[in-house]
Amino acid sequence: MEKSGDSLNKKIQKKSRKRDKMAPIYSVVDLETTGTSINHGDRIIQIGCVLVQDGEIINHFETKVNPRTRIPRSVVQLTGIHDQDVRSAPLFDDVAATVYSLLSNTVFVAHNVNFDFPFLNAELERAGYPSLPIKAIDTVTLSQILLPTAKSYRLRDLTSSLRIEHDHPHSAVSDAEATAHLLVDLLKRVHDLPTITLHHLVQLKLALPQQTAAVFSDELAHRGDCPQPLSEDLYVSHGIVLHKQRPLSVEKQSAKVRYPKTKRAKQKLYGDRLEFRPIQAKMMNSIYNNYTHDEPKNMVVEAGTGSGKTLGYLLPLVYAAYPDKRIVVSTATNLLQEQIATQAVQQLNNVLPFTVNSVVVKGNQHYLDLGKFVHSLSIIEDSKLVQMLKAKILVWLTTTTSGDLDELNLTTARSPYFTEIRHRGVRTLNPHNEFYQDDFLVRRDKRLDQADIVITNHAYLVAHAQELGDGTRRPYLVIDEAQHLSSSILRQSRRQFNFPQIRAAVHVLSGLVNNGSDRNLTSIFATHALGGYNVDLLREDLTHVEAAINDFQQALFRQFKNQVTGNVEDELIEQPLDNQQLQELLDVSGPTMMELEQALGSVQLHFLALQHIFTQQADRWLLSDRYLMNQFQSQLAKLVDADTTLNQFNETLREHGDEAAFWLTIRQSTERSSMRLSGGLLAANHFLTESVYPYFAQPLFIGATLFTSARSQYLYHQLDLQRQETLTKRFSSPFDYQHHSKVLIAKDAPLPGNQKNADYINYLASTIYKLTKQSNCQTMILFNSLIMIEQVYSQLRETDLFDQRDILAQGITGNRDKILKQFSTGQNAVLLGATSFWEGVDLPQAALELLIITRLPFDAPDEIMNRAHNNLLRRQGKNPFYQSELPQATMRLRQGIGRLIRTEKDTGVAVILDPRLVARRYGETIMRSIKRDYPVDVLPTDQLVKTTNNFLKKGH
Repeated sequence: MEKSGDSLNKKIQKKSRKRDKMAPIYSVVDLETTGTSINHGDRIIQIGCVLVQDGEIINHFETKVNPRTRIPRSVVQLTGIHDQDVRSAPLFDDVAATVYSLLSNTVFVAHNVNFDFPFLNAELERAGYPSLPIKAIDTVTLSQILLPTAKSYRLRDLTSSLRIEHDHPHSAVSDAEATAHLLVDLLKRVHDLPTITLHHLVQLKLALPQQTAAVFSDELAHRGDCPQPLSEDLYVSHGIVLHKQRPLSVEKQSAKVRYPKTKRAKQKLYGDRLEFRPIQAKMMNSIYNNYTHDEPKNMVVEAGTGSGKTLGYLLPLVYAAYPDKRIVVSTATNLLQEQIATQAVQQLNNVLPFTVNSVVVKGNQHYLDLGKFVHSLSIIEDSKLVQMLKAKILVWLTTTTSGDLDELNLTTARSPYFTEIRHRGVRTLNPHNEFYQDDFLVRRDKRLDQADIVITNHAYLVAHAQELGDGTRRPYLVIDEAQHLSSSILRQSRRQFNFPQIRAAVHVLSGLVNNGSDRNLTSIFATHALGGYNVDLLREDLTHVEAAINDFQQALFRQFKNQVTGNVEDELIEQPLDNQQLQELLDVSGPTMMELEQALGSVQLHFLALQHIFTQQADRWLLSDRYLMNQFQSQLAKLVDADTTLNQFNETLREHGDEAAFWLTIRQSTERSSMRLSGGLLAANHFLTESVYPYFAQPLFIGATLFTSARSQYLYHQLDLQRQETLTKRFSSPFDYQHHSKVLIAKDAPLPGNQKNADYINYLASTIYKLTKQSNCQTMILFNSLIMIEQVYSQLRETDLFDQRDILAQGITGNRDKILKQFSTGQNAVLLGATSFWEGVDLPQAALELLIITRLPFDAPDEIMNRAHNNLLRRQGKNPFYQSELPQATMRLRQGIGRLIRTEKDTGVAVILDPRLVARRYGETIMRSIKRDYPVDVLPTDQLVKTTNNFLKKGH
């Protein structure tokens, strides 16, 4: 997101130019209240108001208000306003005249205007005044449109990212002033929008709070008198404004470049732009020496947190690859991809004597299909959310060069609308389409040909190794966060055939070809004989598809009934299936699958005929007709994907039947309509050596937490490596863990599974309360299940902890992304998270100081894939616990504790409330792994609580 706030504070107070006194005056208001419902007796306790005209603050008004009622403790905690602070304050009736006079003839502005404006009007009416007859606009929805890549739209998060001063959040006058600065920034962004983009925004007929939408229509009307030229970094393509893409630099120096091997050479190269790190320098030299050796080896590098591993591998490989070899970097998450591209590569180019180009590569579904999006603009949706998303994307198109939908940080990315506008690959595009040359994937693939560094993720690498690699030139391959590569392969192979979703797609497709009142394909081709004929055929085809899906489901259900071992009365049943019988059912030459394949093939054939007619007579159709064709294509793609899943299941059963597992999930409450067929590989045996490694030079595997012990073979097995043929290096973290951190283990905690569940939950809730009651620092609590989070949360809810702290619970107060955003900007928040929080979370300095681990992170042994995998290992003569479960849990625990110390200044405590570390023999193995880095103490719970609080106080 653009950070224009550095100069904002100066601009807003600037007096050198004369203020336009005819410009509208905005009254930016924030209220603090005793609650959210005036109908239930809640009252205002503070009013903050800032008047803004022509970009300048021209007046302030602030007063506390006596509500004549007690202020709830939660409001006191949030606002800092106590009963004694308002005891001598004026009643609202006493200030109503001033407020009414001040706000009359202004435009009311608030961050969530549908709360503040009605609340204030209700108070005015109660005091005998009419509602304010003025316009009102909302900075939340304006921000959502004009700042499309913002990670959060809370006021304090927006002001932080725009570098607007906001010293006292939840103080009315501070919030009002911060909102005023935000308003000025937003109005400037509206003024800077291209006229064509403004026109599209107005055409969307956005249903925004109060009169917020008028901000865009008023600016567009103003453009009639004052036309605005298009910015030089933008261009117009077929009525849509897009951002120009900067061409890659492809010039290479002819002179040979020398790798900076010595400390002096590195410092000379870095200058004052990079810090010399001794451990990082050793890592660089080790990597460079291996990959410039006549016979380089596969290389595994464990680089502790803070060692600078990304630059540590990029710099030596860039020199080794220069001038014409490519580097492919694969990492675990899309976020890490962006960090490498925007931070590490930029740092490299700041110091290198030559330029390296990089490109980020993800799966097709991450990108916007520009043509489909433009066609969707012609449809005015009933959904307010969809119209907002369109507005957001229109503004985003003026800044993005990648078209990567992840930039939008959306929590609504699963909206059906995204099915319509997500990309399905360059091969699905018509090269004659008007947006083909502007298409983001077409542009990305052109850049890919010129890139020195390709940054991808494990899932994409596994699926596209041959495309990314080159059997002849063999690019360098870096597997960053290498411990996740094997699980990515398994995730790729594990798929699901979801009957309710497939039926929903068939239902939508049928609605697009059946006779009805709404315009659909039947009405589009009503006057076209050949088109109408194909629509009739599609209608019949879809009936056959639905019948084939029903037959397939019934055949599965019969197999399920024959094999079920659990209680068939259970609401949810997961039943393993016999692989041989399933393979026979999925055989494409068998009657069940043949019926489905033929029906689906007919749908594809007849829709292809329609597409041909549509393309050949392009001038005949409306934009909305194109949208309907795209909608049919998107829903049909779901059926094709589902069919591909069944074919992949069949292939897996044929080639790896002994190393795969499949099962049915059935919800009895909705009978068979909820049936899902799931399954895939149990182990990634030899996949990497057969399908990934051959296309690259000897891979480099790197990560902060790779090994569980000095002798462990676990990682080598996971990565298909021979230990004796692999160069292994370990570089410790430069952080002072011994003085900056503590790991405390509760030796008297109840053993999981040995106690009544209620007693165990009581212990967890009680101990968490004691640890968090006094610490008053950012606290993350890691659980193994969402059910346990819910049970502990419900007990904490009955305590006064909620009056003092922000309590964020996964699955209760929000999903992972939402609560992580809130936590990362908090000050004394408590986060309760499950499996996904054990890794991939970067919270430096005061963003995390206390980590509580409720239970060792073993996988649930009864989970169906874990059970099947353990049976596979037993058949191979292996011990599942020692060769899979224990190393996995040890690695996960190290990763969890690794969330705590992320910079050299960080301090923190990790508390483990699981006594198995000292009560079980295998605990010694885990303890050795932890003690390698951290000081560990085993204490009774009461002493543990005191030690934790004392250490945290000392750290502050």
